[in-house]
Amino acid sequence: MTPDLLRETLKEVLYGPDLRFGLGTGLFSEKEAGLLRAAHALTYAQAVTPAAPGRPSAAGVVIHLRQHLDHAAALLRDPYALRADEPEAWEHAPPTEREWRGELVGLAQAGQALYEALFLPLDSQGLRTAYAAVLHAAYHTGALRFYLGNLQAGQG
Repeated sequence: MTPDLLRETLKEVLYGPDLRFGLGTGLFSEKEAGLLRAAHALTYAQAVTPAAPGRPSAAGVVIHLRQHLDHAAALLRDPYALRADEPEAWEHAPPTEREWRGELVGLAQAGQALYEALFLPLDSQGLRTAYAAVLHAAYHTGALRFYLGNLQAGQG
């Protein structure tokens, strides 16, 4: 996968597919089905409530993705970059709505950082790292959309 294709795929994962060509779906998603839209659709209460007993909350997924995208972008800039020293995403929930909103901003910034890193000259390991990060984000976006869909179905 080329850096150009990786950038286009990342944009789709973050924002949903580009529908200029008349298609109703993209490689990973449908219209308006990007990661950022799904995450922003969750209320604070929905985000911090686990999907089921023993399962992580949506906030945990968002924090995990922010950390993962940040680290992937850092690795593309410096293959020896270390992960930030932060709480384990799966066990952490933002204690306030303001901190939840901050995580949403951080997620968008992490996506942008990875997008910008995809303009760097990448060797085969860098391409694998970028590809894995984009696929990982697509996987968790699907999980968030599924959780959000269940919440919305329960309200109707």
